[in-house]
Amino acid sequence: MGWWRPSRWWRGGWATRTGARVVARLAGLRSLLGPGPRPEFRAGLREELLRTHAAERAAAAAAAPPTPAAHAPRRRRPSLLVRMRPALVFAALLVTMFGLGVRTHHALPGDVLYPLKRAAESTVLSLAYDDEERAQREMDAARQRAEETASLLTAGSPGRHDLITQTLDDMESTTRAALSRVERRGEASGEARRFAREQHTTVEPLLPKLDRENRDKANQYLSYIDTMTASGR
Repeated sequence: MGWWRPSRWWRGGWATRTGARVVARLAGLRSLLGPGPRPEFRAGLREELLRTHAAERAAAAAAAPPTPAAHAPRRRRPSLLVRMRPALVFAALLVTMFGLGVRTHHALPGDVLYPLKRAAESTVLSLAYDDEERAQREMDAARQRAEETASLLTAGSPGRHDLITQTLDDMESTTRAALSRVERRGEASGEARRFAREQHTTVEPLLPKLDRENRDKANQYLSYIDTMTASGR
């Protein structure tokens, strides 16, 4: 006697009845659960979840440690020459100005820098605070003209005659201005008498080197300053 097997008809009928019962049961459960959440509820829930997620990401980013400085681009340190450039430029300007000042102080009539020398001298004269101070500065200017005349005779510059003539005229006008201020005070100071003696000592040796016209100018100048020395006023 062999194994008993259910017939095809029985197996098919049983499966069909079982599936129908399962479907009916699920339908009953679904009716108990209701139609489900409304679309408005789903949309609101989705927005709330997205806001919560964004807030969590922002908090995590704020709590994260800063990016290490090693990842930042490194700036190249300027070379020593670049760092020293302002100091070098200042030193060069200082040396240039000092050299220009020295050359201006020793400039002679006819030189390029001579007008700058006379302009500086005029500024110094204008800054005198009284007649006595101005007279002393005018005496210094007259000494400068006497020394310039001696240098022009030694240098043999082109147009020397005209330059010497102008320099002697400036020396005389400056000397007269200085000594007239002394005379207005009613007495000749020791500084004024010493100035007259120094000028005589500087100008008298120049007479043999001067031409006739300029020699006459120099002799008139010596006669004028000698009256200051002789009078002792």
